[in-house]
Amino acid sequence: MTRYETKKLEARIIEKFGTQKAFCEAVGMAESTLSRYLKDGRDWKGSTLIAAIRLLQIPDEEVNDYFFVPKVPQKELKGVAK
Repeated sequence: MTRYETKKLEARIIEKFGTQKAFCEAVGMAESTLSRYLKDGRDWKGSTLIAAIRLLQIPDEEVNDYFFVPKVPQKELKGVAK
């Protein structure tokens, strides 16, 4: 299963809603579910993804930047030139 980077998404949630709790209430999701999406970088489900994109006002051309950037495991980053 591919894991996804979530930093940009987390920042957008705070920018638009102030807290993750407020975002969860708006999208109709339990905070524990959001936590799994963010901490584990799991795939979002169809209708929840669409609602999140709408509520976070993410332009269509930027959706991939928020939800589908593969997370690179730390062990793969070792030895990469800075």
